[in-house]
Amino acid sequence: MIKKKTESIKLSKYIEIQKAEYTHIQVIPSKSCRNTNTDKILVLANTMYKKLDRLIRIENKKLIITSKLKLSYYIHITKRCTEFYFIVPTVFYSQVKTKLSETWKNVEIKKVNALPININDCTKYQLSYKLNDVLSLNVDKRSNSLLNANLSVLEILQNQESVGIFYNFIPMSQKEQNYFKISSQEALNNFKQGMNLKKTKNIVDLGVISLKFLVDFINGLLNAFLSAPKNSHNIINPVEKTTSSSTQRKAKSDIIKTQAIICAKSDEKEREKQLCTTTFNTFTSLNGDNELEMEEVKKNIDIYKDDIKVKYNYTSTLESGKFVNVAGKDIIEQHKNIKHNKLLELRAPKCLEDGEVRIGEVKHKDDKQMTYYSTDEQMKRLGRVLLGPMGAGKDYYMTNMAKDIIKVGRGLIVLDYIDKCQLADNIKAITPIDRLIEINCANPKQLQSFAYDEYKYSDSDREVDKIDICMQKAQQYNMLLDTINDVNSTLTPRMLRYLNAAATIVFRVNQYSSFKDIIDVLKNPTKRDNIISLLPASAKELLQDEIDDLEELSKRDKKGNIENADSKIDGILDRISKLKSSSIYTKLSYISESTNNVDFIKAINEGKVILIKIPAKRFSKTMRSLLATFFLQKVWIAKEQGATETQTELFINEIHQSYHCQLLMEDILVECRKFNLTPTLAMHYLSQGTKKLKESILASGSSFLLLSGCDKKAYDELKHYFEKDGYSENDLVELDRYNALCLIKNEETQYSSFVCKLPA
Repeated sequence: MIKKKTESIKLSKYIEIQKAEYTHIQVIPSKSCRNTNTDKILVLANTMYKKLDRLIRIENKKLIITSKLKLSYYIHITKRCTEFYFIVPTVFYSQVKTKLSETWKNVEIKKVNALPININDCTKYQLSYKLNDVLSLNVDKRSNSLLNANLSVLEILQNQESVGIFYNFIPMSQKEQNYFKISSQEALNNFKQGMNLKKTKNIVDLGVISLKFLVDFINGLLNAFLSAPKNSHNIINPVEKTTSSSTQRKAKSDIIKTQAIICAKSDEKEREKQLCTTTFNTFTSLNGDNELEMEEVKKNIDIYKDDIKVKYNYTSTLESGKFVNVAGKDIIEQHKNIKHNKLLELRAPKCLEDGEVRIGEVKHKDDKQMTYYSTDEQMKRLGRVLLGPMGAGKDYYMTNMAKDIIKVGRGLIVLDYIDKCQLADNIKAITPIDRLIEINCANPKQLQSFAYDEYKYSDSDREVDKIDICMQKAQQYNMLLDTINDVNSTLTPRMLRYLNAAATIVFRVNQYSSFKDIIDVLKNPTKRDNIISLLPASAKELLQDEIDDLEELSKRDKKGNIENADSKIDGILDRISKLKSSSIYTKLSYISESTNNVDFIKAINEGKVILIKIPAKRFSKTMRSLLATFFLQKVWIAKEQGATETQTELFINEIHQSYHCQLLMEDILVECRKFNLTPTLAMHYLSQGTKKLKESILASGSSFLLLSGCDKKAYDELKHYFEKDGYSENDLVELDRYNALCLIKNEETQYSSFVCKLPA
C-alpha cells in the first residue's frame, strides 16, 4: 500500500492580519493653551471606529483582517522636564493634528520616533472605576485641577526618576454606546434609591453587551463574505437627570472605552511603587459620583494594540477630556520644568524671503528664515513703526536697517533729537564719507539758516510764479513759530497776516534772506519802507494787499508817532525773543542768510546719508521740537519740489516728543508713497502720538515691529490683526530680548504676523 504524502497548508496563505500603523506626536504647549474643549479630541477618536465588515475583506481569495484603531495619550514627568505625547493612527494623523491645533492655541505639534520610556521597564498600576460605569467622575471644564495635581509628584521626584500616565482610548460604535446607555438605566435607578453600585455589578450588563457583539461579529463576517446588506437599528433611551450634573451629562454624552495606567521608573522597586501611589492619590481631585481605584499590573502590555489588556472604563468624552490636558499659563508658571513654546512660530510669506532691508530672522520649528521688507514698488514706500520701551533695541535695529539701506544705494535722513544723538553717531560710523552729510545744530560750522531754500525761482520765471514761490516759503514760518508755544501771546490771524506779508515781500526782493530780515521788516518802519521800495514794479501790483497789510504797522497818530506797532505783532516778537535767547545756535540760525545751507533736493536725489543732530544737552525741549519741525519741513518740501529720483528712508526716533513733527507726519504718511519716501518712526506705543497721527499710521498701510518689553497698550492697538494669525498678548510678554512681534504689510497676504530675532 502506497501512502500519499500529506502537505501542510500555511494559514497565512488564506488569512492575513494587517496591523495598524501608528505615528508618535509630541505636543509642545504654550501659555495660551486652554483645556476647555479637550473632549472634542475624544469625539474625533470615536470616529476611528470601523465596523466589522470594514475590518474584514476578501482579496484574491484571501481573508484580510485589519486591526482595530485607537488613540493614546501619555504624560511623561521628570524632575527636569514634563512632556506630552499622543500615539495616533497614521491614517488619522492629519485629522488629529488639525483637531489638536484647534483645541490648544499656539501649540506646536511634531512627529517623534517613540515615547521617551518603555512602559514595561516600569512598575505599572491600572486605574479603573470603583463603582458602576454609568456613574461619572467630577467634570469641570473650567479647571486644570487634575494635571496640576498630577504634577505635585514633582515635590518628591528625584533626578533620574520618572513618572508616566498612559491613557488608551478605544473607539465605540454608536450601537455599543446605545447598548451601554440601555444597560445602565437600571443601575441609575438603583443609585437613585441609595444603592452602592460596585464595579462588579456590571458583569451581567457587560455580558449582554458582549453577547450582542458576538452576534454583530458573526453578521459582519458573513457580510464580508457574502457582501450582504445589513440592517442597523439605534435605540436611544436617555438616562433621567437624577444624579450629579456630571453623571447627567454622561447619560447624553458620547462614550469611549478608556484604559489608564500609572507607571514609574526608579533605581528601587519600592520607590517606584511609592511614586505610583503618590501619583494615584492626585486623582482624588476627580472624585464625584464615581472614583478611581488602582491595581498593579505585572504582565507586559503592548501599547500599540487597540486593547492593552487591562481593565477599561466606559467614560464620557467629557470625563476622558479631563485626562487629556496640557499645561497652560498657570501650570507653566508654577512648574518651571514644563517643556513649552514661549511663542507661536509662524513662517513669513514667501515674498518676504528676498529683499534689501532686513526685518529679522524667523524661526519656524527647526527652520530659520531671514525676512526682508517687500521690494514691491508700492509696498517698499510704506511706513514702518517700531514700538518698544527705552532699551528695547530700537536704535540697535535702526542702525542695522541703515547698514542695509546704505548698501543698496538708497538715501537716508536721520532726524535725531534724543539724548546725545547716539543713533545718528552709530549710523555715521557705518556711512562712507562720500555719502555723508552731517548737520549738527550745535556745531557753528554746520549750522543751517532758518530758510526754506527748497522753494526756488529763477530770473527767467514769470512774476506770478516767483510770487507763488515766495508765498509758499512764507507759509512755512507759521508752523515754525507755532512750535514756540506761548499761552500768554497767541498768534492771532492778524499777526499771521502781517508775518506772511512781510515774508512774501522780503523773499521777492531776496530769496536768500534770513528769518531776521522778515522780523526786522515787521519791527522797523525804515526797513519796512525800504524793502517795499525795492520791489520790482511788476511785483508791486500783485503784492498790493501785502503792502497794505504792512503799511497798517506804519499807521501814525496825530503827533506823527507810529501807533502801537509792537502790540499788533507782540505774539510774534515774544516767540522770536525765546528763539534768540534759548541758545546761541538758534540765534545764529535766525540771523544767518541761507547761502551756505545744504541743498536738500540735490542731496536727496544723490542718495546722501543726511544726519541731523539736535543734542538734548544743548537745546531745550521746545527748541528741539522747533529744529526737528524745521528740518522735517525741509525734507518734505524737497520731496514735493522734485527730490524723488532716489528712494529715501527717513528715521525719526520718539516722534511723540515733537507735537508739530507729528502734525506734519500725519500728512506725510498718507502721501509718502508717491514721493518715494519711506518713513520709519520709533515710539513706545501708538497712542503716545496724536489721535490723527495714529489714524494716519493705521490708514497708510504701515508695518509694525513690537519689540520685547513692549507695553501692553501697543499690542491692544493692533490686537485684531495679531489674533487673526493666532497670536495673543502672551506672545508679546514672552519675547526674548532683541526679538519682535511683527505685523508686516506685503503684496501676498496684505498683513502677516510672525516673530523675528532682530538682525545682529
